[in-house]
Amino acid sequence: MKKQLIKLIHRRLAPIFSRYGIEDCSFIDVQVPPDKANGDFSLNAAMKLSKAAKCPPRQLAEEISTILAEEKDWFSRVEIAGPGFINMYVADGMIEKCLNEHASSTDVLASDLQNPEKTVVDYSSVNIAKQMHVGHLRSTIIGDVLARVIEALGNPVVRQNHLGDWGLPMAMVIYKAESEVANAERSGVPLEEALPLARLEELYKAATAECKENPAVADACHEYLVRLQQGDQGLIDLWHKITRVSMAEVYRIYRQLDVKLTEEHECGESFYRDMLAETVAEIRKTGSLVESDGAQCLFLDEFKSKEGNPLPIIVQKSDGGYNYATFDLAAVRYRTAKLGAERIVYVTDARQALHFKQLFAAARASGILARPDVKLEHVPFGTILGEDGKPLKTRSGENVKLAELLSEAVEKAYSVVNEKNPALSEDRKREVAQMIGVGAIKYADLSQNRNNDYVFSFDRMLALNGNTAPYLQYAHARICSIFRRAGIDADTFQAPVCISQVEERDLMIRLMEFGQAVVAVAADLRPHILCNYLYELATCFSSFYDKCPVMSCEDEKIKASRLAIAGFTRKTLARGLDLLGIAAPREM
Repeated sequence: MKKQLIKLIHRRLAPIFSRYGIEDCSFIDVQVPPDKANGDFSLNAAMKLSKAAKCPPRQLAEEISTILAEEKDWFSRVEIAGPGFINMYVADGMIEKCLNEHASSTDVLASDLQNPEKTVVDYSSVNIAKQMHVGHLRSTIIGDVLARVIEALGNPVVRQNHLGDWGLPMAMVIYKAESEVANAERSGVPLEEALPLARLEELYKAATAECKENPAVADACHEYLVRLQQGDQGLIDLWHKITRVSMAEVYRIYRQLDVKLTEEHECGESFYRDMLAETVAEIRKTGSLVESDGAQCLFLDEFKSKEGNPLPIIVQKSDGGYNYATFDLAAVRYRTAKLGAERIVYVTDARQALHFKQLFAAARASGILARPDVKLEHVPFGTILGEDGKPLKTRSGENVKLAELLSEAVEKAYSVVNEKNPALSEDRKREVAQMIGVGAIKYADLSQNRNNDYVFSFDRMLALNGNTAPYLQYAHARICSIFRRAGIDADTFQAPVCISQVEERDLMIRLMEFGQAVVAVAADLRPHILCNYLYELATCFSSFYDKCPVMSCEDEKIKASRLAIAGFTRKTLARGLDLLGIAAPREM
């Protein structure tokens, strides 16, 4: 509805602005006032344009309001407030018309995107031979939501999992795991049983400790690295086996989280290993490389130390090796040249903010972008904290394993389900507990402004009231129960909607704001915008349900309308939760 309204305003007001010498009014937007008493929408065009029009804002507002008030189908009234704000009250008939049109579409998210952008979303980026811990949660689920949302609006999306699967850490794991892999193969024991991810992580920690204490071990690991980088087939085979064992456990967690990353999206450091020298050579052609202490560097004016000295961006180390910046520059080059990316979104924690500022500046300055106009965006996020306000750790001070966290959430959710609905079958209780437990963890994270740290609390995230996943899931389940009791198929029921009470009107307007919320997430890359919308929608539905009887309504026309409104609310909640990667149970 808002989009139609803006088109109407642009069309009707163009003659006024033209008379004042203002040719472009495409930037004019409408807002939703915080207080419903000030209208359904407000317009501050008179305030913005009065200087260009060379007339008082109040005078311009009077002209605008007079024109808009003529649109009787659209507005019940148009009023001027303050020095020139215009408050617009939409006619009930227009609200009914717009929602009926919207409800007739096959998808509640009716996108009419005019210029799709091919978008690469780089997220999760796990390390081989390391178990996923709580620190991997935010990148994984925030990135997944952004990929879902951008794709749902009609943009082609390429998911990329930039694995840490190359370099010295991998050589260290291979060095320690080589004999155990051989033993497993001789005994015929499947490698994932003989050398699970937890064991691989132990080997990596052991190798790290030994390298610090024993120079001979450090030299041996460095030798393995050289052989690996030179393509030693035996080590390459070991690397591949270890990678697959490691990723098998990662994919188990992805499936539990309902994250849409698969093996085809793996594009780790190893993928770019043969592109590094070529990338450095391309940068050298521009003449922007400077040798500093034997290293090849880029010096950009915007990056200086506290003392004002230029900070180098090292693209090749003094020993001829490469670092993170080189791999990322090769990735940017590949993604623009080969994948045709018009927008690249990187989802990592806020501590990497400087790295990505330098990466983006270096990529543009070095001329390696196949598309100079590509959008490069970093999506930083804060830290998950424990109740003590410090980064969430186990009692022993280690990172909390993500698998253990999810398992605990599901068990706690099972207790809630068992208490609230003991009549469910055991299998159904377990199924619903999985939906609620995992959904609660994801939503507690996604509903935060991603830039902020937040305190992890099972009690808060599993609550059935407040801005939580269980509250939204319960709202969806409650609507399903209405249709179940009525013996009506919630998925197919349709009827014209009409307004008989203010709560119906409020809910109908809120339903038509879904698309705006999704578009805002894609633009600002902030999932909490969608979470806030869904919470407000569920709260609005609760008011509607309390004040507007559905099945007990004696007027059949109004009863059918209320069922249709409830059904469309269910579809919107389900679609919104799906974009968040959260299940919408039909009973709880």
